[in-house]
Amino acid sequence: MTKVRPFLLTVLTGCLVLLTASVPTVRAQAAPAAAGRLPFDAVLVLSPEFCATTFKQGSMWTTGGETFNVGKMACAELEPALKPAYADLTVAAAPPASVNAHFVLIPSFASAHATTSAFAFSNREMDVFLEWTVKDPAGKTVWLQTVQGSSKHHMGNMFTHSHDVKLIVKDSVKDVAAQSAARMEAAPELRALSSQHASAAK
Repeated sequence: MTKVRPFLLTVLTGCLVLLTASVPTVRAQAAPAAAGRLPFDAVLVLSPEFCATTFKQGSMWTTGGETFNVGKMACAELEPALKPAYADLTVAAAPPASVNAHFVLIPSFASAHATTSAFAFSNREMDVFLEWTVKDPAGKTVWLQTVQGSSKHHMGNMFTHSHDVKLIVKDSVKDVAAQSAARMEAAPELRALSSQHASAAK
């Protein structure tokens, strides 16, 4: 029995060493490769009309009317979210007549919707859909995509309803801004242009 135990300990120790060594490899393969910043200058168009975008839901005669001020929140969240995705990002209130940048980024909200909460202190979910049109200096559309942002929030009662609605809107818009940056960085169409740009610069 005393001879068997050291042998078993040796086998178990060897298995643990092999398992520990293999875990980082598995994780490295499972983790998606970071696309990285696009080597382009871009102009983000945040027009007054876009910043004033709202969506209304419900009515005073049923569940109560709600207004989701998605545009106002987007005009605060999009620039900081997209800035790391480009070499340089500037903001304009309208598409510029002459473009020095490589891309012009034009967002527009397609829709926004929140689930209704049957009871106080329950959870609500919200989805927003942001359509992106990315154009080159010649005005040609090089990327057109709709990006979804989502959030879930614990809602309070009638006294905190307005505050809670602002929170669910903010979180949904922050999510769609982050998703937009990730989608742009990973877009094959923009990546292909990045390769061409890098080759031309050499």
